[in-house]
Amino acid sequence: MFKSDRQKYNKERIFPINATGKVESEVFPTNFIKTSKYNIVTFLPLSLLGQFRRYANIYFLFIAIIQSFPIISPLNPISAIAPLVFVLGLSMIREAMEDISRHKSDNEVNAMECTKIVNNKQVKTTWADVRVGDLLFVSENEMFPADIIVLTSYFESGVCYIETSSLDGEKNLKPKSAIKETQTLFQYKEVDSKIQMSMTGNQQLKAQGNPPTPALGDFEGSIHFQNGSKKVLNGKQLLLRGAFLRNTKFIVGVIVYTGEDTKIMRNAEPSRIKQSTIEGVMNKLILGILGVQIIACALSAVLSSWWLYKSFSKHIYIIISESNYTLLSAIAFFSFFLLYNTMIPISLVVSMEFVKVFQCYFINKDWDMYSSKRDKFAKAQTSTINEELGQVEYVFSDKTGTLTCNQMEFKYCIIGDILYGKSDKSKNMTESISNKNNAQQDPAQFKHSVFNFQDPILTGIIENSQDCQRYSDQQRKLMIQSTDKTTTLEIKTQKQLVHEYLMLLSSAHECIAQKDKNSQIVYQGPSPDEITLVDAAMNLGYRFEGQSANEQEFTIKGKQKKVELLSQFEFDSNRKRMSVIIKDNGVYKLYIKGADSIIKARLRPDQPFLGFIQNKLSEFSTIGLRTLLMAMKILSEQEYLAFERQKEALASSENREQEREELANNLEKDLYLLGATAVEDKLQDDVPETIADLLKANIKVWMLTGDKLETAENIAKSCRLIQHDFMVMKYSETDLNKLRVQLSENKLTYQACIRERKKKSVLVEGEALVILTANQQLKREFTKMAMGCDSVVCCRVTPKQKAEVVHLVKNLNKITLAIGDGANDVNMIQEAHIGIGLYGNEGMRAVQSSDYALGEFRFLWKLLLIHGNWSYIRISEMILYFFYKNMIFTVPQFLFSFYSAYSAQTYFDDWYITFYNLFFTSLPLIARATLDRSVYYKINVRNQDYTDIYKKSTQYLKGKFPLLYSVGQKQTIFTLSNFIFWWGQGFIHGVFVFFITYACFDTEFVNIEGQNAGFATLSITAYTAIIFIVDIKIALYTKFWTCVNVITLLLFSVGIYIAYFFVSNYFRGTYSEFTPIYLIQSPTFYLIIALLNCIVFIFDLVINAVLHEFYSTETDKIIKWRREFKEIAREGNVLQKIEMMQQGKRENGQRDWGDTFYEQILDERLKSERDQNIFDEQQAILDSKAQHYATSPVNLDNSDQSNRQFHQRTELQQIPHPLQNNNAKIINYQMTKQQQQNFNNVNEDSKINHPQQQKMYVR
Repeated sequence: MFKSDRQKYNKERIFPINATGKVESEVFPTNFIKTSKYNIVTFLPLSLLGQFRRYANIYFLFIAIIQSFPIISPLNPISAIAPLVFVLGLSMIREAMEDISRHKSDNEVNAMECTKIVNNKQVKTTWADVRVGDLLFVSENEMFPADIIVLTSYFESGVCYIETSSLDGEKNLKPKSAIKETQTLFQYKEVDSKIQMSMTGNQQLKAQGNPPTPALGDFEGSIHFQNGSKKVLNGKQLLLRGAFLRNTKFIVGVIVYTGEDTKIMRNAEPSRIKQSTIEGVMNKLILGILGVQIIACALSAVLSSWWLYKSFSKHIYIIISESNYTLLSAIAFFSFFLLYNTMIPISLVVSMEFVKVFQCYFINKDWDMYSSKRDKFAKAQTSTINEELGQVEYVFSDKTGTLTCNQMEFKYCIIGDILYGKSDKSKNMTESISNKNNAQQDPAQFKHSVFNFQDPILTGIIENSQDCQRYSDQQRKLMIQSTDKTTTLEIKTQKQLVHEYLMLLSSAHECIAQKDKNSQIVYQGPSPDEITLVDAAMNLGYRFEGQSANEQEFTIKGKQKKVELLSQFEFDSNRKRMSVIIKDNGVYKLYIKGADSIIKARLRPDQPFLGFIQNKLSEFSTIGLRTLLMAMKILSEQEYLAFERQKEALASSENREQEREELANNLEKDLYLLGATAVEDKLQDDVPETIADLLKANIKVWMLTGDKLETAENIAKSCRLIQHDFMVMKYSETDLNKLRVQLSENKLTYQACIRERKKKSVLVEGEALVILTANQQLKREFTKMAMGCDSVVCCRVTPKQKAEVVHLVKNLNKITLAIGDGANDVNMIQEAHIGIGLYGNEGMRAVQSSDYALGEFRFLWKLLLIHGNWSYIRISEMILYFFYKNMIFTVPQFLFSFYSAYSAQTYFDDWYITFYNLFFTSLPLIARATLDRSVYYKINVRNQDYTDIYKKSTQYLKGKFPLLYSVGQKQTIFTLSNFIFWWGQGFIHGVFVFFITYACFDTEFVNIEGQNAGFATLSITAYTAIIFIVDIKIALYTKFWTCVNVITLLLFSVGIYIAYFFVSNYFRGTYSEFTPIYLIQSPTFYLIIALLNCIVFIFDLVINAVLHEFYSTETDKIIKWRREFKEIAREGNVLQKIEMMQQGKRENGQRDWGDTFYEQILDERLKSERDQNIFDEQQAILDSKAQHYATSPVNLDNSDQSNRQFHQRTELQQIPHPLQNNNAKIINYQMTKQQQQNFNNVNEDSKINHPQQQKMYVR
């Protein structure tokens, strides 16, 4: 649907609920969905139009057009048209296949069946045929065909459950409910196991809805009844197209949005096509090459005119008038433009597309990035920015679910001024989290929450244990009054306070209770935190059983309990709190939970527990726990009724959401503090190591989280984002003047760190960040400081602020990457150059919005440092090589014009020109750009006796890999200087090819037929030499060979060319007719090709030798070391060879890149030998004692002596040996038969049993 159509429907709608099936005039869009782009008629023009949005295709179309004019073109038009058609054809075939798939999908969706209620009868129809206002009957597990307002449900309460995984990726069921006024409008009966619905009475109803928006939860509407009354509707009544009805037998609803107006279609905007930095630079270089081409054409045209002016009088066959010089110059310019168009390779773009698709395939199938916990491989969802992965300078990471597991464990709860929960103060934060991080977790146990909470006192209070009576009866005297002071709830004892606290946990949430296959209650909710708290309440005896639209059910200590659910204000990232109003035993209670800073600001001033709770929250933050405050309030009946009237009045307001928020703000104040919760979120595997390597790779890591500053700081320390030697600068003030002072102090600290070369980090709170970025001067100073730090932690930030922080850095021309797992990370993921979504516990929104998807944070290491680095190098070298091979091909054409009277005569045959880029030289380059790798960190184990050394060599190399990442960050390969260098090589090599070929085939050359070398002989010889030079150069620059490289080089390049070489011998009317048959019989032909290759590659080898000698890179050092180590390890005796080599280096005063590793291996061997010598001495003593103990007589009547001898023997068995930590081989030390028999007899007679009967020794 076009934008103008959408504008037409972007207004509030009022429509009759159509119970008769009468088709009204079309005011709203139909429900027919069309996601396909083309049909049979429009495919060709529209697809072509899309292809010519690329400047390169426009350029080659221009070439094809002017080549079609015989007066201009020296070439056959087919030689320009064929490559263009081939390239466009490949792209259009891909487009057609994708669009055919979209057509099939559209047809399947539009033909899906649904049930419409017409005149109290259920009628089958298709999705495409339903309209706004139609009544639909939807059964369990059926998908909603449009956005529907639920009017009635199978459950009397009106509640129903939907799954929205196809919309937002969240598999947790969401409760929706019909309002009670519409729930009674319908009645049903079952006939032959089929449900028949009918509408009670003849109601004339109208529905109202706000303009369609993409926000999934945004809906404001109302139902207008025949008597003039109306009832307010909101997102709780909206069922979205594409969602499924679950755990509910049926619902009846009225369609409010169809087709393009539905939420799912409003969110189906075309994804942004991201262009990599390299591609942007390449486009600029192409424009530069075009400029050079124009200059070369102009020069050739001027020389052509000059030659004609000077020579036409000498050559009577040239007939020209002076008035035609301008026209002839223009014709010559365009003729040369055609001849030199090979400067810009036509197959470069399509070749890059193929390479990037293959790169994505290898990312998707990389077992090193497979998450067994999630059962997910990495997934590349875009192929256009693979090389950008190798250029990242800033990583922006969410905390919860990204650095941590989002697997919550209920650790502590504070009720009043008493802390409950098992405390282990012997471990600090880093130890605690790191140990859990290193522990291998069972994928089956990867759940939202873990409950290991233990506190016998709290359990005793809940269970009325006599042993805990004194704790239960502890006096409280907490008087909770309504605002108008007409209603009071008196909490006299700790037991009553615990009850209110646990009622809050079990009722103030958005979770759904379900039963698993074992009939056990499991909860689904919007976040793991929410589930953890409800699960904790259940495990403490307050089990939430479920809820309807206006009722909640519980099982408390085995007894059933019901309360009225009157209202609910959901959690969102701006409110940072959620609350419910319930009616419990006639008392109106507001329960609320939320972030400590939010709840604290809404408390009454006289809070007896606040001081204690604040101190404990500070302690919790230092060990990285996530905390929430719990509070409540009592409402009088008058206050509640006034609230309901205000809520009803929102129906007629144009700003319902804002006024609803204001209503909640007014209600959620003057609160009474009950307590707090502390939940632990564990670090994911290898997070500290991954971040340490990213920092080593000079990638700045910024953590953006909604947690408080202390918690964020401690998590940052535990994952090594802030290390022990970092200087930390904090921004936490919310007053502008105080923040200026803080900034000035931090500037001095920052400058001192630069002078002393200390590492530094910034911690900034969200409110301070708002002030800093609002003032331009402060923004510049803060940004400069933050950009210079090794890491930055932004805490208490909203999703919008996350995106703003990314935008701040992105605008400074830095390559940014954002990684997160939740819906609140989508903004920053889409803002960054590269967005990475993690498969997590918070749905698939982040994954769906990302460019790449990963199972765990640690896989970022390989995605960036391996795949990213390789992709950058491969694509960069591919582009440079494309321009090189086209330059070497174009130069002979340019030079030939000087020997052909500047007549725009082509040097190569038309078909040779056509096939050069398409077939003869592209495939080996594509294979190299797909498979080549400069160096890899894994070394395969070949000698099993040295497995440990191989493993250590792999770890050593892996630790060095971050140093290689600067190649892409600094863009050291695809630079202007490198481009000029490669283009210059192409120019020089082209000069060699032309003049050496020209010189060798002088007039004295005679072929087997007695003929002199002609123009075709020079042309084909030069062309053949170029093919071999280009292919051999690819072979020399290939670092990693596979069978694919060999096949593409020998078969699909050289092989195809040789085949064409022979076939072209029989092409009539071409330069090559009968020439190849003579050339293959001429020794001169082979000598010229060999000579040219030798000259070219001697030239290359000299340049490379100079570069390696004076400009050696880290990659060169690693390649050299790998080769050296593999040579050492090839035949065994690794340690002896290393020792001899290091001794030789010490004698010569040399020290190489890998000496640190060799010295480490030798030091470990010396330590092992020293420990072995010590052990040999101990073993001799132990052997002697063992023999003595085994043969000495035992007095069985003396139990003391027997026990003493036994302990002496077991002492020998239990002595630890130092070599056990060095992976030494463990063998059983065997006694002599007599010693063993004596030893066993002693134990048998002593009647002492012990599991160890043999001594274990380490050799």
